[in-house]
Amino acid sequence: MRNFTFPTRIGLLLSLLFLLSFSGTFSQNFFGKNFQHIHDEQCAATHLEKLQEEQLGIYGSKEYFESWMQGKVKEFRTKTPSQFRLQEEVKVIPVVVHVIHTGTPIGVGANIPQSQIESQIRSLNEDFRRTNPDVTLTPLEFQSVAADTQIEFVLAKQDPRGLPTDGINRVLGPKNTYDPNDAGLIGQLALWPPEEYLNIWVVPLVPPFIGYASFPVSNLPGLSFPATARETDGVTVDYRYFGQGGSAVSGSRGRTLTHEVGHFLGLRHIWGDGDCSADDFVDDTPNQDGPNTICRSTPRVTCGSRDMVENYMDYTTDICMNLFTIGQTERMQVVLANSPRRASLVNNRATIEPVLVPNDLGIERLISPQDFICDAVIVPEVQVFNAGSNRITSAILEIKNNGVLLQNLNVTLDLETGDSQIVGFNPITLNSSNNIFEVNILGVNQTTDGNPNNNSASSNPVLQSALTLPYAFRMESFGNEWVVNNPDNGLTWEKVTLSLNGTPQEVIRMQHYEYDANGQLDFLISPQINLSTFPNAQLSFKMAYAPYNIQGFGDFLYVAISTDCGNTFEIVSAPYNKDRVFLQTSEPTLNEFIPTREEQFRREIVNLSQFAEFGSIRLAFITRNGFGNNIYLKDIEIFPQEIFRYDLKMTELLKPTPISNGSHDQESILLVNTGNLAISGFVFRRSTNSAPLQSFLARGQNLLPGDSTLINLPRSSTIDGTNRLSYRLEFPNFDQNPRPEISLDRFFITNNELIRSPWRQNFNNIFSLSPWVSLNPQSNGTAWELSPLQTGISQNVVRLQSGAVNNSYWLGSPIFDLTSSSQAALFFDRAAASISPTTTLKVLASTDGGVTYQQVYSKSGNELVTVPNGQVNPNNPSEYRRDYVNLTAFAGRNRAMVRVAFVLEGSDGDNDPVYLNNVELFLSANPEPVDPGLGNTIIYPNPANGLFNIVFNLPRFETVNIQIISATGALVHDMDYPNTLNQTYTFSAENFSKGLFVVKITSQSITETRKLILY
Repeated sequence: MRNFTFPTRIGLLLSLLFLLSFSGTFSQNFFGKNFQHIHDEQCAATHLEKLQEEQLGIYGSKEYFESWMQGKVKEFRTKTPSQFRLQEEVKVIPVVVHVIHTGTPIGVGANIPQSQIESQIRSLNEDFRRTNPDVTLTPLEFQSVAADTQIEFVLAKQDPRGLPTDGINRVLGPKNTYDPNDAGLIGQLALWPPEEYLNIWVVPLVPPFIGYASFPVSNLPGLSFPATARETDGVTVDYRYFGQGGSAVSGSRGRTLTHEVGHFLGLRHIWGDGDCSADDFVDDTPNQDGPNTICRSTPRVTCGSRDMVENYMDYTTDICMNLFTIGQTERMQVVLANSPRRASLVNNRATIEPVLVPNDLGIERLISPQDFICDAVIVPEVQVFNAGSNRITSAILEIKNNGVLLQNLNVTLDLETGDSQIVGFNPITLNSSNNIFEVNILGVNQTTDGNPNNNSASSNPVLQSALTLPYAFRMESFGNEWVVNNPDNGLTWEKVTLSLNGTPQEVIRMQHYEYDANGQLDFLISPQINLSTFPNAQLSFKMAYAPYNIQGFGDFLYVAISTDCGNTFEIVSAPYNKDRVFLQTSEPTLNEFIPTREEQFRREIVNLSQFAEFGSIRLAFITRNGFGNNIYLKDIEIFPQEIFRYDLKMTELLKPTPISNGSHDQESILLVNTGNLAISGFVFRRSTNSAPLQSFLARGQNLLPGDSTLINLPRSSTIDGTNRLSYRLEFPNFDQNPRPEISLDRFFITNNELIRSPWRQNFNNIFSLSPWVSLNPQSNGTAWELSPLQTGISQNVVRLQSGAVNNSYWLGSPIFDLTSSSQAALFFDRAAASISPTTTLKVLASTDGGVTYQQVYSKSGNELVTVPNGQVNPNNPSEYRRDYVNLTAFAGRNRAMVRVAFVLEGSDGDNDPVYLNNVELFLSANPEPVDPGLGNTIIYPNPANGLFNIVFNLPRFETVNIQIISATGALVHDMDYPNTLNQTYTFSAENFSKGLFVVKITSQSITETRKLILY
């Protein structure tokens, strides 16, 4: 059996990482982004900066950006007076506010009212122009550096199509709350081109976050590649901290957005996200040893100077903030003059009211045919929209192929400004290739179109081939039936030959190691796959990847699905989407990765059943370059049904045991590979007592199908009493196919109660089982419980009702000490009627307080039945059987932490109740002890020759005095025996003369005199 051990520090094969949980339904985060700890703070800017660095590599790093920034600031300070006058012109930035709500009416909850949005834009401008009403609260020593940034913001006046807008976009979101890891999802829900608009998303954020923003990147000569984080470029603010009034909290003055826009324009937290040695790279902001979260009536001095708690880039509440500095203004001006997707915002068309012309009908998109067609017979469709100032009621459109007119269409419309409509033509038949398809608008409202610039669209349709399943990829189809789409005309998918285990093999490579175009996508697109015929088809391929061994450099591989013949692929919801963490099949390296062994490839599978409703689909292998390393594919196959399966099952929690003293050193879970492929990694999550999930990334040696292993984790912090451990296992072998949840929930009791030995537990005169404990580990349901008898007041037995299938039920004793005895035995009474053959009653014994147990007794099925017909009458002692368990192996030296547990398991759910009573521990191992009866004592054998015994059965512990007096009246034995309960005291006749003796026994409850004859 192999063990997956999770250390408390990062190891070579098995890494411990703290993760954020995420929704499987709507998660857009590529694997690896989720596996980071986000600090418990209101602004997630630092976290987003780390994500940006992962996406852009060194060019998105703090160090690189600051190096660039310092050079630009120097340039800024050396400008001529005329350049300064130009620089001091107010820079106006267009804003679009995307209100991501939960379906409530406007003005309710996250669907904030327009007045709240307008108040936010007003306060944002006041803060940036230093016209804020609280400007007079700036301390005297900071007034000389307080600055008007010369930056203003305006709700966009025209949308991306050039139409009038109020700059507010309301979208119903898929979730009730979002966190910074949902940035990709939010950007997919609503995004206007970030080159032209400052995108502000107002959403319900999960506490403690109230906002975050993307940082700008540098734009040095020779670094003209696009940033990858376009869909997340903007600012996100919780709706309760956006503006004033409406749904905003009473303390909000809109300065969460002021703070986050500061980040968007290149400002860092004023304390530099560190201590006095850290820096925000601004000369006129004093260093401070950390954030301030409250207003300061008395100045706070750290790092040898007064903290600028009034700065918008600290963490103080809105009422405390009131300034940016000159140095911060310089940074923002540099960013707006130079940084990609910042410089293009300034005073652009979106800040100007659009001028519409009459009778302007535009083509919004050509729906069909696009460049890929899956049938030569198609129905042309085009979406048109009214881009003009007046209502459009009619239009004339034409379609052509290769310059030949195919159809003219007079269409009746009813479009107000901004409205759109899909226009369809009669079916046409295209060539299999060599098509130039055109659609043109010829007239509008029986006159000439007022704007000819949006009247045409074209495509180059090519008929795509189809696959027959089962299918195995052949290299000669690469670049033919399998289409390579290379949008940037740079490096792309290619065929190469590798030597694997000494044998040449052709594989497909994406050479990211040499690829300079960061963020670029490259597509390898399959022929058509008919899922109507094969609704359970499965894609299988082998992939190899070794990450580049520097954090921040990493690539992505997607398998995405197209339902429009390959013209578009939905990457954000791709069924296979992996980054460097989940792609890894070999150790990270600084060298170019070139596989040499078959073992460096891993079989990947994508089940296609979730796309069966679409009929014919195409799939694509898509890479996103992140300056990482090469990705290799081979052995691509598509099966008509699901052949391969990665699956695991957590069968049991071995440590901690259900009842223990809590001194276990780790948690151990038994894991079985229930799939048909070897597994070498997975994600594992743990929650203790409903606390936030801890997550672990496991990598190890292959676990073969049918084999089992142990997952060993550092122990959780637990409490005395009942605890709950919840485990979730995800992505076996980093497989992303939908599957039922792999989970294990277990309850356990930490119990350190002590009991004196020997002991008796008849469960009478008590109202709870304590100090005994009872537990159903699987669901914490009702387990063993007291059941009153009708034979007397406060007379009880312990009863277990039927029990659920696949559950166990524990009854545990307190801890007791057996170091003073060389022998021990346990007796108990049991009763049961109808019991299933699979039901087993076990007695377990432990020498370490329950950390580990050994089985010392087991009976199953009919062996447990004491009443063959009818029901047990728990009041009738004759219906019970008394059993004996020898515990001598658990007695003697170093046996101070002994406990026993009764465990019933294997019920079929229809068992009759099981009863236990009169559980008794003896400090002897006689399976048939002499019982003098409760409250009595007996001497045997009598007469005796050799040994004689004095047996006690007292109702409670007592100190007993035993005197033995000879026939002459001599006192030959006089001794106290403390803590006497059910003990048997043995004497040797050799220590006495032969003859008649008188034995006098005295205790709190007994005063007896007996004759003893020794011969």
